[in-house]
Amino acid sequence: MASLFVFLAHRSLLDQHTAHGEIQTWLRNQGGCRDVRYAPSSIRRHEVCATVDPEILLGEPYPSETADLRVEFEFPDDAGYDHYEIQWVDGERNYSFGWHQDETHPDLGKCHFQIDHRDETVARNPAVFHDSHPVNVLEQRLSLVPSILELVTWKNDRPALSRWPPEEM
Repeated sequence: MASLFVFLAHRSLLDQHTAHGEIQTWLRNQGGCRDVRYAPSSIRRHEVCATVDPEILLGEPYPSETADLRVEFEFPDDAGYDHYEIQWVDGERNYSFGWHQDETHPDLGKCHFQIDHRDETVARNPAVFHDSHPVNVLEQRLSLVPSILELVTWKNDRPALSRWPPEEM
């Protein structure tokens, strides 16, 4: 049984299926996370989704009763690093924010943070690149959600960032 734990802890042996399994297990053990599931299915684990009670998970008041968390990790053979999206989705206010570590916006570096409102990206900024185990990345990113929420302002029913501290995010 010990060799199984060594296998799962060794990041270079991870694939999307295994990483998403570990993420699902981790989220199921977090207070405030419920309905933790794979999308589109348990066989085709493209992402892990959870319904979140923000006040329990974050330990502070939140304007919406629930939020969704969507986490996707990929390990492309032709890329020099893991790709992921960690997205906090507030359906009541029709916006989301999250970190995208991929090759989609090379001008912002290997990782960027973005806010989406309705079907439009309203802010995109460089973010700190993390090269560690997916569960560690998820835990670190979720710890930043309260700080992000303090930076999100609303003007004319549209979210914006009041400032951006790239050294932290």
